[in-house]
Amino acid sequence: MADCDLCGVGRPTLCPVKVHDPRVKTQYPAGTWRNLSEECLNSCYEANVSKIPSDAKKCDLCGTRDEAMYKVDVSVPTFGEPYSRAETRAICESCLAACEESYNRRQAEKEEGHHH
Repeated sequence: MADCDLCGVGRPTLCPVKVHDPRVKTQYPAGTWRNLSEECLNSCYEANVSKIPSDAKKCDLCGTRDEAMYKVDVSVPTFGEPYSRAETRAICESCLAACEESYNRRQAEKEEGHHH
């Protein structure tokens, strides 16, 4: 079981997204992996299409500061009714591009699974 890096939901499988975290750039110059639930990955894809600007100062996925950020709506699980709440996260341009790459890879995997 692993937790989604955007909403915190625990799932047995998550979608890997390679981001460039400036805090660990010297140790991992090729990037580091973040895990997103399929729902959050879909939300990131939709956010990349709509590109609604956010006034946040820091990316919630990689920690980049003072770049253009975009709003991503996610559903965060809670222990009481209604068992989830809608929240907005801020994601930078490079993370949105990485999410789109992962989204396309996931869609290709789904298509490949239907052909077998």
